[in-house]
Amino acid sequence: MNSQHNSLLVDAASVRVAAAERGIDLPPLIWDDACTSTNDELAGLVRESSDGDEPIAEFIIRGTDFQNAGHGRLGRTWTVPPRRSLTFSILLKPSAVFDAWGWIPLLAGEAVRSALAEVGVPAVIKWPNDVLTADGKKLCGILARVEALPSGPHIVLGMGINTRLQSADLPREDSSSIALETGMDVSEIDHERLLISILSTLIPAYGELVENDADDFSTSAAAEKVRANMVTLGTRVRVELPDGSDLLGLATGLNPGGDLIIDDKTAVSAGDVHHLRPAAPADRSVAGDRSGGRR
Repeated sequence: MNSQHNSLLVDAASVRVAAAERGIDLPPLIWDDACTSTNDELAGLVRESSDGDEPIAEFIIRGTDFQNAGHGRLGRTWTVPPRRSLTFSILLKPSAVFDAWGWIPLLAGEAVRSALAEVGVPAVIKWPNDVLTADGKKLCGILARVEALPSGPHIVLGMGINTRLQSADLPREDSSSIALETGMDVSEIDHERLLISILSTLIPAYGELVENDADDFSTSAAAEKVRANMVTLGTRVRVELPDGSDLLGLATGLNPGGDLIIDDKTAVSAGDVHHLRPAAPADRSVAGDRSGGRR
């Protein structure tokens, strides 16, 4: 896919051609060697478009070989050395009545997990927006932000996948990369192929999500894949809630909106999750398709 003579790790034109071969019509990608934050820059384009006559296209992608001022959850920063990660943001434009926001980062997580499996890295999803190795090291962070415009909500969905990081490059001790997990030479890790694989899973699943109501989607094959590959389910967790309080309990399922259900009764739509112990076989039996109200 990616020529060794190409200065960028992702060639925008070849990604569009490969996506079209899989039935995905992408607008022109914006990709360069460095930027501050792909989420910030794509959100800026969204806001600029709201002042003009030409609406910004859904699925437009802003990507870079080096993000030098990236964002993590809860205001944290996330920066890795140049050309060591696949970093991009994609624009989604669900309808104004869309009420299944919680599924979007989960679908992104499943798309990344599936793409990692293709290159030989077993991975799992951690609610609400991380992809981890089987032994719990972080491989990918996902961050979604909503831009509310008169034409309806626009979601800027950003992903950063650790691809070519070596041990000395790791931003934190509990993280890893494709290179470290597989022993592959960094030149063998193809960012274009990884990106196309992610989009080939994410975009059809997102289309199914916006075409169905939350109850119907929660019983879909795409939703079941998320649940089947989510290590959080069946695990005792401590959830740091936005108001500063903690909620402890067993993660027993996802409700139709993608919220995490604790102890079969409390649905959490936002929070920082800490796994308190590995899932036991007896616990996994309760991690099925549950429902619950928002609280």
